Amino acid sequence: MRKSLIAAAVAGLVSLPSVVMAQAAAPASPHTFTGNVGLVSNYVFRGITQSAAKPAIQGGFDYAHASGLYAGTWASNVSWVADNNWSAASAASNSVEIDLYGGYKGTITGDVGFDLGLITYNYPGSNTSVGGTFIKPDSTEVYGAVTWKWLTVKYSHSTTSLFGWNKFAQTVNDKTDGSGYLEINGAF
Repeated sequence: MRKSLIAAAVAGLVSLPSVVMAQAAAPASPHTFTGNVGLVSNYVFRGITQSAAKPAIQGGFDYAHASGLYAGTWASNVSWVADNNWSAASAASNSVEIDLYGGYKGTITGDVGFDLGLITYNYPGSNTSVGGTFIKPDSTEVYGAVTWKWLTVKYSHSTTSLFGWNKFAQTVNDKTDGSGYLEINGAF
């Protein structure tokens, strides 16, 4: 009797871990928070150097919800605002770009997705005087993208003067409000 009692106790202890492991996993959170940081040899945006062909440190934070909504911020050192003297009276003093963005991503069908959003490019502390007019190069764009596997086609539309360009224009026809930018990217 004593041997069968010991055998039953051992069998119970051996089977206990499998019962514990069979418990349901906690549900995954619908919220995702991520961060990133990088050091690049030259910050290039739309084919134009933003750091005068010098290194830049960049980083950001992102929030994404399982529904497809997302928001984030990203920053980098820049030099183009302070390096450009559009006037002898220029008082540009900026060395930082801070972007704020948000939008909605989703799937149309299996491999086809979309992304709709808004982004603001901010240059705190920057100001330039052209002809006595105070100018900020801050810009806002709405964008839409379609993705297919490794290919992305994106269109961005400026809702403000693009990086202050309207204010710097020397002729009446040099307007950037409502300008657009089309890009096609592939990830291999």
